[in-house]
Amino acid sequence: MIEIRLPQLAEDVNESLMVLWFVSVGDFVEKGQPLVEIQTEKAVSEITAESSGTIQEIAVKRGDSAKVGDVLATIDPEGVPGKRSAGQEETPAQVMAKETEPKKQEASSFVRVSPRLRRLAKDLGVNLEAVKGSGPQGSITEEDIRYESGL
Repeated sequence: MIEIRLPQLAEDVNESLMVLWFVSVGDFVEKGQPLVEIQTEKAVSEITAESSGTIQEIAVKRGDSAKVGDVLATIDPEGVPGKRSAGQEETPAQVMAKETEPKKQEASSFVRVSPRLRRLAKDLGVNLEAVKGSGPQGSITEEDIRYESGL
């Protein structure tokens, strides 16, 4: 198994937010293919596959943060394109259930905000989904979070 770990993207950045996974468990990926889009306080980056193979596990879900060195996903280099490994076959009903309502709810409940502001909201007990952003294009600012918390 090959572990995909969060790299040190900048000297002063120790944590990143998983914004969007481009792959799912069981998908075959080619070396260099983008796996996940991550966000730091300063930039948005993509992490690519270090080798070809099948995605065995996604350890850090969309919307969660990871620290430098954390395992984000694992790849089985012996995985075959178009095939899932044993024990991961899904029935048509399971596939349909995954493709409908849960994904829509997950996508609509994710609020894009920097890890620093996400941490501030958590510390102040503010639900980011309830915050009305006053920044450019409706983005959430520190002032919005503090206002929502009553500070």
